[in-house]
Order: sequence, then C-alpha cells, then structure tokens
Amino acid sequence: MTRKKIFLIALGLAAGVLLLVVLFRPDKEKQIPSLLGRPLGFDAALIEQTWKSIGAQGEPARTFLRDRVNRFFPDQAVNCRVKYGGVSYQALLAPAGSRIELELDAQKGERMIFSPFALQPGLLTFLVKTVLSGKEEILFSITPRERIGKVERVFLPPAGGKKVHLLLETRGQGIGAWLNPCLLHDHPRPRTVLILMLDTLRADHVSAYGYKRRTTPALDELARGSLLFSRAFSTSSWTLPAHVSLFSGRDVLGHGVVSPESLIPADLPLLAETMQADGFVTLALTGGGFVDEHYGFFRGFQSYNSRSDEVFQREAAGLLYGSFMEDAANFAGQDLFVFLHTYQMHAPYKAPESYFRAFNPRLDAGSLVVSDDLRTLHKGIPALPPAAAEERQKLIDLYDASIFYSDQELLKPVLAYLRASKRFDDALLVVLADHGEEFYDHGDWEHGHTLYPELTRIPLVMKLPRQKNGEIRGQLVCISDIPGLIKAPYGLADDAGHSGNDVRTDAQRMLELSLPVSPFHSGLFGKVSFVRNQHQYIHNFLPPLTAAKGISPQPCPSSDEWFALADTPMGPDKPYFPPMAFQSRYRKMLANYILRLKALKKNIHRLDPELMEKLKALGYLNN
Repeated sequence: MTRKKIFLIALGLAAGVLLLVVLFRPDKEKQIPSLLGRPLGFDAALIEQTWKSIGAQGEPARTFLRDRVNRFFPDQAVNCRVKYGGVSYQALLAPAGSRIELELDAQKGERMIFSPFALQPGLLTFLVKTVLSGKEEILFSITPRERIGKVERVFLPPAGGKKVHLLLETRGQGIGAWLNPCLLHDHPRPRTVLILMLDTLRADHVSAYGYKRRTTPALDELARGSLLFSRAFSTSSWTLPAHVSLFSGRDVLGHGVVSPESLIPADLPLLAETMQADGFVTLALTGGGFVDEHYGFFRGFQSYNSRSDEVFQREAAGLLYGSFMEDAANFAGQDLFVFLHTYQMHAPYKAPESYFRAFNPRLDAGSLVVSDDLRTLHKGIPALPPAAAEERQKLIDLYDASIFYSDQELLKPVLAYLRASKRFDDALLVVLADHGEEFYDHGDWEHGHTLYPELTRIPLVMKLPRQKNGEIRGQLVCISDIPGLIKAPYGLADDAGHSGNDVRTDAQRMLELSLPVSPFHSGLFGKVSFVRNQHQYIHNFLPPLTAAKGISPQPCPSSDEWFALADTPMGPDKPYFPPMAFQSRYRKMLANYILRLKALKKNIHRLDPELMEKLKALGYLNN
C-alpha cells in the first residue's frame, strides 16, 4: 500500500471522527447555556428579604415568577422569571447590593449575554467583573435608562486552562434582574430544532396533500425532501389541550388540561425542558391566547414571547418572522430549539389584500363579518341556503389566502434563513397544525365543538437532520408523538414512553381524541373519539335535557357515529356500519374513558382578566 493511500485512509478516518464529534458532542460540551443551570453563589438572606419585599409591593410581584422556572435547574431562590412587554424571561433576581458568583472554564470567544431589567430605571447599575490574581476587574457596566435594556454582550478573557471567577453585581437602589443570562461559545455545526405551528390549518386545504389551490408552495417544497404524514391527528379540536399534548407527549386525559381554566400540572415534563437540559437555547414566539405563558407553557423556554397584540393584524405572520430573526441573530452559532406559532389562519381570517385577491379578485374582505355571526349563516335550518353558500365560499377564499400568506411570509423566509446560515442540512424541522376548521361541513363553523376529521386531521411535515429524500408515511401518528420523534435523533429519553420508531410502524395503534369541554359555548356536548387503522368512532355525550328540548346549538347527532377514514385528508370519510363485536370493543373503551374522565384531577386556576379579554376577542369564552 502506497504512502498516498495510507494518508488518504487516515485522512478519511480523521474526518469521520471529527464529524461524529460535531454531530454528537459529548455531555461536557452540552452544558446548559443559561446561567440558571450552573452552581451559583449568592447572599441567600438578601434574596429572601427581596422576595418578601416584592410580595408586599402588589403590582411588582406580578412581574416576577419564582416557581417552576425549570424542573432541571437546582432549586435556588435567585432563579426567577420576569414578564415584561408580553415576554417571559428566565432571569436571575438582582436587588441592589446583590453579588452572584460562579466559576467556569472560559474558552476563546466565549461571551456572556443578558438584558438588564430594573423596576425603577436609572437607579440600578449592573456590573460584570472577573477576579484575576486576587483583584477584581470590571469587564462591563451599565445603568439602564429604561425598564429593560437591549441584549448586551460581554467577551470573557481566556483562562489559560484555569477557572475564571465571574461576578455579577448590582449597585444603587431598587430591584432588577439579569434577563436570560447565558454563557455562549460558537459551535461549528450548531443543532437546530424548529417547530412551526400554523394554528387552525386543516389538512385538506394544504396543497402538499393535494388541495386544488396552491396554498402552500414553500411547504410543498419542504415536504419533497421530508417525511409527510398522511394520517396525522390532533388529540383535540382546540388550541390549549392540543398544544399541551404537543409539549408533553400525552393525550388529553393523560395531561388533564381539559378546559380554559386548566393549567399544565407542575410535575408534567415538557419538551422545552428536555431540550434545554441537552444544551439547546430555547426560544418561543407565539400568538398568545390559549398558548399564553399563563398556562405554564413557558417552562423550559429561556424566552417566551406572547405576541397577542398582533393577532388581528393582517401581517401577523410576517411580523412574527421579523421577531424570530431578531432572536436568531442573538444566538448565531448556538444550538437552537425554537417554537413559532401564528393565529394567521384563525378567525377572523386575514391577509394583506394582494393575497386574498389572488384567490378571488372580486372579494371585499371588509364586507365579511367573521365572528359569532358565522353560526347564524344557516339561520337554524338543516341545509345551507344558497345565499349562505356564497358567503361560505367567500370565507374559504379568505381562509385560503391566510394560508398562502403564512406560507410565503413566514415559512418561506424561515427556510431561506436556515439555508443561508448553514443550519438547514442538520436541522430538524416540524411544520404542523393543532387542529383544523369547519366551514359548515357538519352544520357548524370554526372549531372546538366536534371531533370530525375536518377538525382533528392535521398536516404534519417533518424534516430530519441530514435527510435527503422525501417519504410519505401512512401509519397513524398523533400530535402527542412529536416529542418522541424530536428526541429520537438526539438519543434523548422520551418522558411519555413513546418510541420514535414504534409510532411509525404500529399498524394496531389506537388514538384517543377528546373534547370533554368546548371553549366556545356551554351546552355543547362532550365528545370522545377512537381512531384505529381505517376507522373512526365518535361518541357524543348527549345531555338529556338539551337533546329533549331540541335546543342544541348545532344539529343534534346520534350518540355513536362511525366513519371509514380515507388514506389522505383529501379523500371522503364515509359512514361505516361495523359488526356488533367491533362495536362492543369500542364501547368498552368508552366505558373506561368515562371512568378516567370522572377520576381526573382538576387543575383549575382563575383566568387573568387581561387574558380573558384576549380569549374573548378570539371568539372563545362566550358562555
């Protein structure tokens, strides 16, 4: 063997080892970037006294959330969250006179980033210091003139193999916090996990699934090199329980969040916590509402941005992309776990004029009233009259335009950014919906009132790291499988007990879809549905008084309904008449479901008045 061949073989082996080190970094290099995950020294008596003074101040106490910052972090009283301007941040409490100490192995190019926060601007000074040869040296100092300052970057001097002693001090007067303090060094091939939630997008209006209109050209292109799940379902037909399933890996009764007043149980592990513990910087930008941080979704996210003020703007999805780019710029070169959520397709369906005119040049969006009036279009008769049918098509035109806008002004530029920043090839991307939307398919409008396929079948496209070829997956998959599917490529344990491989291959799988409570109106029937293979069973809990008096707010279904499911969302779902033995099996599952529902622990909390108003503006809580 020639020297040249030996050299090339050795070079190839070295490259392979280097690739493995880059893709699967050892635990030592997967330290949590957030300082909240490191051992910290601080004056415990001062911090405890500060907490007591915050509690006595009334309104300022709402700014700081001390509990459940992250179940993976040590229980240190200095850890907290600060909510300001709709954003909830992980933070370190910083009263005047506080001094937080830590030791670290500083590497070349390592930097600390944070945003200073002061309840009383101009009175509190933040200092970052090191101790060298027994002497303290100031690396950075700032006295913010506003409550929250911009993101600051402090480069740390290399330690030359020794530990660096870092000090975070505050001087002056008042109470403040170090918002999202992180120690960062760039990775040559940073990992990226991004979930894009297109709220209220029904699968059969996605062109990647065969819809007649080209509503999702960017998603279509992504799907050609990704996994496209043709038989994906949500666990419910409205936002709150579906999102808890997305982050917890549980079905509705498994996590217990069944009503608008339910909170995520404090002991329920969430996906963002796992990802942060594995070294990811965790960021969320949402439309608020039923994914507001009030419900506990903030756990595990270093920054949780509820952008509820933008929900009804025609450019909501575009504005979301702009904010995402600002956050991404602060964490270039870092492992990122990002959750993006938009209500662009939620009623009232909205998009810039050029988009809805692309589908209907004569459409006057200003003449449409998209709210509770949707339910009055049929005027109480069982069939949709011609005038209402025309209105229905106008609403569909506007809805499709909002899908097209989100695809072009949110998904398309996000994908362009990932490619330009060299993140795309190694990224794990998930694009999905939490539920669909009804346009009088079964005698009603919007969502959150039935479990029919137009509401529970969802689009789901997943691109795996280094995936080259697309594939259509026809097995049943559920929104609650997503945590397991995300964790599997990174070798992370799944708290919910799912296997990323099993959910793709188990032909005997049974899904449980649940709607114990409607978020829209009292008096709507509770429902449960079981989906297996090619069949769906729906049971409607019919309140005897309501059904007997004929005052149902929607056409009264029978208690049991059966459907033969099509292989794709575009196919018709036809009524099915199962044999008695088949029915008996499903009714046993129904009896078990009812027992579990009755035994469910209530995790109820009074809604914040401000959040309640925002939910009502979205059409909820009208009971």
